[in-house]
Amino acid sequence: MYSKQILVFLFFLLAASVGWLMNKLSSDYLRTVSYHIEFYNSKDMRRIFKVETDVLAQINMNGFLAMRYKFAEQNTIRIDISDRILAKTKNSVLSADIFQKISDQLGDGKKLISISPDTIFFSYFDLQNKRLPVVSNLNFTFASEYMQNGNTVLKPDSIWVIAEQNVLDSLTEIQCIAQKYENLNKSLNGVLEVDFRKLNNISVQQEKINFRINVERYSEVTITVPLQLTNKPDSLDVMLFPHDIEIKYRASTTNITKIKPADFNLTADFNDFEKSINGNLKVNIQTKPKSILQIDLFPDFVEVIVNKK
Repeated sequence: MYSKQILVFLFFLLAASVGWLMNKLSSDYLRTVSYHIEFYNSKDMRRIFKVETDVLAQINMNGFLAMRYKFAEQNTIRIDISDRILAKTKNSVLSADIFQKISDQLGDGKKLISISPDTIFFSYFDLQNKRLPVVSNLNFTFASEYMQNGNTVLKPDSIWVIAEQNVLDSLTEIQCIAQKYENLNKSLNGVLEVDFRKLNNISVQQEKINFRINVERYSEVTITVPLQLTNKPDSLDVMLFPHDIEIKYRASTTNITKIKPADFNLTADFNDFEKSINGNLKVNIQTKPKSILQIDLFPDFVEVIVNKK
């Protein structure tokens, strides 16, 4: 019997407390809320504003909204500064001029009473642009008997970057997030993303770059090419042994038939003879087709026989 009376008492106490709380929350309260103001000019988005201080706004609201603002992490209001407002001063705005703009963004149930400070100071700068080359940071390997045909194609291979002048001056290229591919045996198309981890306060023309790696099967070919001697004195007879050099190279199956011995130019420089310890000269590759993957010379040094005329 005694326990039952306690439960009844607690029930009515709880009901009274809830009623009192609901009554209080339904009442209006005057709260001071801190707002971070972000200015922008919709007619010139390249102009960036930096507001030096936050504003304190006195707002009349009911208890339910007051509780919500108590736990709010951050309050930000973005305001389009019209040409009329900017015409009054270069580096400050009167709170009275943006009073209505702030009030319009507060939402239902909140009435703006006042704003402080009276004047909001800011600084601004104009963004510049610069076109920079894209670095793909692609890492790839090929399956046996496959190779890359040509260079990796990037579209676009350069992009416009927008930032402050001092930031642009420090940039020479735009890096992409690295990607790795192994054992490629066919051509590959993909998408790269600009790496913003080391880029602060910049925007780019586009954040995604298309790439293509052309992959083809290769063949190995061996040919013989005559060696040319350069800088030979007219007073000497010089013989090279061997005179013909064997070239072993790899090329894609589509390019292999296009490559001729005349596309290679091999030379030995007689000026290096006196510096040579064993009297041999190194074989130098002056020209070769761009489409070959690997080249080996046999031999890569030749003997020299010198006689006076």
